[in-house]
Amino acid sequence: MSTTYEIYKFAKPTKKELSVIDKFNSYDSFRIVDEDGDDTGWGIYLFRIDDKSISNLVDSRFAIKMVLPELVTDYEKLYAALDFDNEAIKNNSVHVIKSNVRYMEISDGVNTKQINMSMLEDYKVKVETSCIAIKMKTLWNSGENYIYGLDKEKIIKYIPGIQNYRYAPVNNSMLAKAEIPFLIFEKNRGKCFMEKY
Repeated sequence: MSTTYEIYKFAKPTKKELSVIDKFNSYDSFRIVDEDGDDTGWGIYLFRIDDKSISNLVDSRFAIKMVLPELVTDYEKLYAALDFDNEAIKNNSVHVIKSNVRYMEISDGVNTKQINMSMLEDYKVKVETSCIAIKMKTLWNSGENYIYGLDKEKIIKYIPGIQNYRYAPVNNSMLAKAEIPFLIFEKNRGKCFMEKY
C-alpha cells in the first residue's frame, strides 16, 4: 500500500493577489504568477470558515477572512418544478438517487424522474459564503513512497508541533521514517503543515 505526503508552506495573501478572487468555489485554488507571467509555485486556497477540518487555521496569521458570493443549486425549487409533492419536499423525502455527468435521477420513494444535468444551471442562486484565503506552496511531495514502519518517539522529537497547522487529521500513520520531510519541516517550523492523501 502506498501513501502520498505533502508539506506546504504558508504565507499571507496580498491585497493585490486577493483582488482577482471574486467568487467562492468549494475548496478551489488560484495560481499566482509573477510580473513576467511565470508560475510562482504558490496558490491561494479557499476554505469554508465553518469547515471543522481547518478550524485550527481560521485564526492563523496566514489566513484572511472573506465573504464571497457562491453559486449553489436551489434543490427545493428544482423539486417543485419537477412536480414532486410539497409535503415530500419539506420532509426531505425527495433526493438524488443517481447522477453522472449527463443525467441525474431524483426520487421521492414512489416516483423517479430523470433530468439532464444542464438543467441545474437554471436553479443556481447566489449565497454569501464566509471563508478564509490562505497562500500555500508545496515544499515537498513524497510521490508514492512506501511506509515500512513508524517510530513514535522520533516523530515527537522531530515534529512536536505538527498538529498546529493542518487541515487533514494528523496521526502516526501519516509519517514515514524519511529525513527529507523532517528537515523541511524543521527549517520552516510554524509555517508548514502536512497533508496525507
